[in-house]
Amino acid sequence: MNFKTHNHINAKTTKRFKLYKSGKLWLVAGVTFCSFVGSAIINDQIAHADTVTVAKTATTVTRTTVSADSKTSNDSASSDTVSTTANKVANTASNIAHQPNSATTNLNTSQAATATSSTTTKAASSILSQADSETANSNTSQAVTATSSAATEAVSSAANQTGQKVSSSNNKSHEATAHTTSAASGSINQVSSTAIKSATSTENTNKATSVASNAAKHQATTTKKADLNLTTVTASTPETDVWTIGDTTRPRVDVVDVASYQSAMTQSDYNKLKAAGVKTVIIKTTEGTGYTNPVALAQAKMANAAGLNVDFYHYATFNTADTAQMEATNMANFLVKNNVSKKVLLFADMEDAKTYTVNATANLNTFWSVLNALGYTNHGVYTSNTYLYRDAVIKTVGQSRVWRAQYPYTPSANNLWNTDDGAWQFSSTALLPSGSDYTGYIDVSICYNGLTEDSAGTNTFSTPNEFVNQYHWEGNKLYFYGSNGQPITGFRHYGNNKLEYYGSDHAQYRNRYLTAANNQLYYFGSNGDAITGLRHYANNKLEYYGTDHIQYRNRYATVGNNKLYYFGSNGDAISGLRHYGNNELEFYGTDHIQYRNRYYTAAKNKLYYFGGNGDAITGLRHYGHNKLEYYGNDHVQYRNRYYTAAKNRLYYFGSNGDAISGLRHYGDNKLEFYGTDHIQYRNRYYTAAKNKLYYFGDNGDAITGLRHYGNNKLEYYGADHVQYRNRYATVNNQLYYFGSNGDAITGLRHYGNNKLEYYGADHVQYRNRYYTAAKNKLYYFGGNGDAITGLRHYGNNKLEFYGTDHIQYRNRYVTVGNHRYYFGSNGDAVSTNQPQTEADIIGSMRVAQKAQQIVTVVQNGGSTATLKLWQKQGNTWRNLLTSSSRIGNGGIGNSHEGN
Repeated sequence: MNFKTHNHINAKTTKRFKLYKSGKLWLVAGVTFCSFVGSAIINDQIAHADTVTVAKTATTVTRTTVSADSKTSNDSASSDTVSTTANKVANTASNIAHQPNSATTNLNTSQAATATSSTTTKAASSILSQADSETANSNTSQAVTATSSAATEAVSSAANQTGQKVSSSNNKSHEATAHTTSAASGSINQVSSTAIKSATSTENTNKATSVASNAAKHQATTTKKADLNLTTVTASTPETDVWTIGDTTRPRVDVVDVASYQSAMTQSDYNKLKAAGVKTVIIKTTEGTGYTNPVALAQAKMANAAGLNVDFYHYATFNTADTAQMEATNMANFLVKNNVSKKVLLFADMEDAKTYTVNATANLNTFWSVLNALGYTNHGVYTSNTYLYRDAVIKTVGQSRVWRAQYPYTPSANNLWNTDDGAWQFSSTALLPSGSDYTGYIDVSICYNGLTEDSAGTNTFSTPNEFVNQYHWEGNKLYFYGSNGQPITGFRHYGNNKLEYYGSDHAQYRNRYLTAANNQLYYFGSNGDAITGLRHYANNKLEYYGTDHIQYRNRYATVGNNKLYYFGSNGDAISGLRHYGNNELEFYGTDHIQYRNRYYTAAKNKLYYFGGNGDAITGLRHYGHNKLEYYGNDHVQYRNRYYTAAKNRLYYFGSNGDAISGLRHYGDNKLEFYGTDHIQYRNRYYTAAKNKLYYFGDNGDAITGLRHYGNNKLEYYGADHVQYRNRYATVNNQLYYFGSNGDAITGLRHYGNNKLEYYGADHVQYRNRYYTAAKNKLYYFGGNGDAITGLRHYGNNKLEFYGTDHIQYRNRYVTVGNHRYYFGSNGDAVSTNQPQTEADIIGSMRVAQKAQQIVTVVQNGGSTATLKLWQKQGNTWRNLLTSSSRIGNGGIGNSHEGN
């Protein structure tokens, strides 16, 4: 079935076509196709299978749309001109056009295919109506008419010239009764045979013979290419893509529907459908008030023989109560004549625009009432979303009994549509399984609620007999007849722990639940047996049935490979978190299997870990290579937070949940440290890279500033918490110096170029103060902390002097500039009028500060001098040796002190 109307194309119901191919622009309007190539035009409109096609003019090839039931329809096809350059086409068409009675008239489909006058037509109509044949009635004898072979060849030639593809038409409302010359010829012979057989008098026989003879006489011009009506010159693509039944990426194929288009299907083809999982074949029986599918009976029998359920449908064209009654009678004639079971499901195919009327509901109910009166009460409606009175016709049966057509371009098993309906026809371009005899397209559907199987099953044309201790199918329902020959009800145990159930109507339960005593639930599968084990259903739902076939509720089940499930109060396997017992927690995935030894992240990024027993853990968890995480009493993993364990051990868990190790900066320049055991350092040192030392106090924070420790020891940590080493620190304007071990120093410190500073016992640098060292050495440290050298005025005209070693002079002389000073025992400079002695001069020399012995040479004249050896004794220089000496010819020259 392929949902189309044969009125003007509605944008909502048209198929999607590709408009581009190999640089040519194809203009497609519904099912009318025109290809402009070399100014040649071919026009093709889909027509009823019984349409008669003739050539109208010498330059025109026409296809005509004529209703199967029409007695008066005129030529509705527009004529397109074949280019005069296509001389062969034009000449051939011209020859056909000049044949008797065919130049300008399209014959009605109810007329005999070879009729050449109205008298012949009436005779054929009269005889065919008497024939009551399955293959030749007023519309289906529909004697197959086509243009002559010349016209066919002309069309074929034109198609070849324009590069168009010739493909079979598959309009639901028009069935092809002839596909090849031989098929057409056979149909005519069948018409002749049937007409003669049905005639009740010599006159009728003669008439029938005359009609058949006339048909045979014109066979050369009417049947050689009868499939001309069945071809479409097109460059389009199908509405849906082409695929093969059995493709698991597509929706499940429960149903196929066939008409005379699929008359070429063999018993092997139906067997392959059954093997592919198809359950039901829906067969077209009739259309309008007179058409009957000539192969419907054979198709149903082959489907039954393959083990397939059979339903039937009627293509409706009625728009009044009277025509609805007539069309129902047409379908009923087929059903009654062929002893079709009253249980068979019947569909009204509501898609034709002819049925559009505000009385659509009433008309269809009239159709049903005729069938109801004959006992055929099992009804369904076939329609689509684009059918104008869709809701009106659905109302007659209810949505659960709707078979809806809607085609996605690429049907997918993961995207099912119309799931609230009984069935969904999702493609008209499926192919039979590989190796099938029939290679054409077929319509396919998925059934959601068992609608299409609610029929007579394989007993389409039979009624049940009485049976004893055995099964029997009636339609698609199975019964078991007991020893008394009566169908049983209730449970039936059989075989090796097998169980089945028969309802109050005696029909076996299949694919349905049963709630027995004590609220015990059973499920009976597609074979009627109560299932055991897991059952997946609906949208990722799962239930479990024990060996007693009873559904598990509020209990665990372990299935294969130690997979644990929990089934809730409604019998469904749970997914997600489950709290139970005394603050116990477990988790079940989307596959309903309990998590073990794995993580689960819940809403708001909460992380849980489920141990080997399936319970969510609490407390510390060591894992991996020295990794540690913590889960609170609520089983949620700690992140970006502290945890204090026994013995006041503090941990911090980072954004990934792992306990950190190493330094952690936080807050306003705060720092803490966690060891390789993840425990926070407190009251202890930590040496980081590049020998940086930190000290963490009793609150775990790295300290800053001064830290007194040990026996008058002092250290300092900067704003970066790193200990000072070999550097100064000023605290409250007091200067400290911290040595290479980080301790603040005490005592003298030499540094730089003969610089000296001093730090007291409190580690504070001396400034503007004295310091007396060993051996009564006195130093004075200035405002910058350095020990001074040279003269220092202080107090009330007091003066003292510090040598280059920074030590104060006492009991000794010193010459500064041109002034000579003497510093007494207290270090102060004193006044004196005594002449300066030679020893004083020696003592005032700079070299005297470092040397222990000095030799002086005093020139007496031109070449003589006095040489003296001086030795330092305490702070006094004494002459040890005096000697006359001579100076060389050059004299003393530029020699100077120290030479």
